[in-house]
Amino acid sequence: MIDFAAMERQLDEASPSCFRADPFPHYVWEGILPREALRAAADAYPGTSLMTAKPGIPRWHSQNLGLAGPELRDVCTALLGDDLAAFLAKVTGVEGLRTEPDGDWGSYRLAGHGAVHHAHVGSNRHPETGRLRRYSLFTYLSEGWQPQDGGWLELGEPAGEVPTARILPVFGRSVLIETTARSLHGISAVRVAPPATRKTVTVHFWTEPEDGA
Repeated sequence: MIDFAAMERQLDEASPSCFRADPFPHYVWEGILPREALRAAADAYPGTSLMTAKPGIPRWHSQNLGLAGPELRDVCTALLGDDLAAFLAKVTGVEGLRTEPDGDWGSYRLAGHGAVHHAHVGSNRHPETGRLRRYSLFTYLSEGWQPQDGGWLELGEPAGEVPTARILPVFGRSVLIETTARSLHGISAVRVAPPATRKTVTVHFWTEPEDGA
């Protein structure tokens, strides 16, 4: 399902570059999954009553693929595949990247009007296995998303007061960000008119703990 040729091609293009170094390493790919598959996946979200809600904020998420419709489950499964992990290991130079399909794999998420996710640095060590979370991949499923709809992915330095990179969550875009102690990221307020929502599939990529860690 994943178009690795498109990923390779976008890496090789000089302008605009898929890879951006500031404020920390991240990659922006367009159209690596079939548009029809993403449309079907967006329609296959479970009801919000079945997902975990963020108290006081119109934001929901779930790791339970059993609740997802088959089309959403197929997209998640493709993004969790060993072939993508191996490809990203080659691209980033981080050996041994892997996902956790039966553990903390990530989640499928949606956010409604007024939702916000303030800038933060996520925990990058698994509390049980000790594995290190090295990268997270965000794939956006909301068709027709416009700048005025908000929900920008914002990246910055921990000491900075304003983000230095802003990425619009347009349909079919996939963004891979490094997840270290300096990887400050957040989401600006979602302004899309109801009942539309910002839909994302997030997948984490891990490595085994370093010797002595």
